Amino acid sequence: MQDSKGPGPLDGIRVVEIATFIAAPGGSHLLASQGAEVIKVEDLVVGDPLRMFGSSRNGMSGWFANLNAGKRSLCMDIASESGREVMSDLLATADVFVQAYRPGVAERLGIGEADVRRRNPNIIYASISGFGRDGPYSRRPAYDAVIQAWSGIAAVQGGDGEPQFVKSFIPDKVTSLTWTQAVCAALFDRERTGRGEHVELSLLDSAVSFMWPDSMMEQVVLADDADHRPNLLADYRLLSCRDGYVAVMPLTDGHWKGVADAFDRPDLLVDPRFAEAGPRAAHFGEMIDTLGEVVADVDRDDVVDRLIAADVPVAPALRPEEIATDAQVQHSGVIREVDHPIVGPIRQHRPAALFAGGVPELRHAVERGTDTEAILTELGRTPETIAELRAAGIVKQAP
Repeated sequence: MQDSKGPGPLDGIRVVEIATFIAAPGGSHLLASQGAEVIKVEDLVVGDPLRMFGSSRNGMSGWFANLNAGKRSLCMDIASESGREVMSDLLATADVFVQAYRPGVAERLGIGEADVRRRNPNIIYASISGFGRDGPYSRRPAYDAVIQAWSGIAAVQGGDGEPQFVKSFIPDKVTSLTWTQAVCAALFDRERTGRGEHVELSLLDSAVSFMWPDSMMEQVVLADDADHRPNLLADYRLLSCRDGYVAVMPLTDGHWKGVADAFDRPDLLVDPRFAEAGPRAAHFGEMIDTLGEVVADVDRDDVVDRLIAADVPVAPALRPEEIATDAQVQHSGVIREVDHPIVGPIRQHRPAALFAGGVPELRHAVERGTDTEAILTELGRTPETIAELRAAGIVKQAP
């Protein structure tokens, strides 16, 4: 499956981003992959620290190279008077502005919603914070680990034992998906009404909302006479084979018969705990334990082959080094090898959604300040003014 090239459905939309790490930049990268022009504004001292985290080459991490592909970079002191003037002019041209400051900071810098909307009344203004605009935690700093703990993710992952982190930045990435979906809804509403919108969300709200329907299922139904059952996910686990692990999920009667046939276990079909879907749900943990016994002495790939032949939902638990070479992953092109001009050869993901009208070919993630002079020129600054701004240490152009 190869994605066709085209302008993307957000062609013509300009997004300005002031944020670091994942929650906001990951979302603006997604918008860029759908055709939006994204301008990343970074400070003069460090910029986005994500450049320095994880495997890197020539001062840029692979992590940054993936999450910031498709963006232009403006490096500027936005706290200076001249920097504020440039920001005001830039935001006057934007369709979307996303900032991830703690509440109150954007206002102190003169780029709060009211400030921006005075010059651009129809802008979609997105505010992302750790805990929200107000409330007892609103001024606290927050990163993904803090929200994994506060939202219950770590407790759910640990089950009855010690809380554990999910080894993926789930709150950050869920927030990315949530704010971009909300911004697209706001852009659609603006097409109909001409009205700009303020999209506000926190990492905590995004994580709790994401987790609530399934991970917190035992906390939902409050009536005393309800049929209260343990959380189904408490017994959710991978099964150990002779040389690896598999995920098996035989939810229907046909699936269960497939398991019995694949391993020549007719006794599974007459066991009253498992013979029908209702009892299997009631004895879910025992079903998983029994499946574990069935596959314990069988090679991983043999288990997978047998159950695929029986049309039972199954997967090998692939290691990270196995993902890029998996047959379906290679066929879909979701991971591809590209030659990055700074990092060198890298594996890069493409966003999962494809469009019949095509998606843009994203430019590589760039050095901080690569597009500073070009953007200033577009905003009407003369070469002499740009030179003065550089000399004063207000803007920086990458070499």
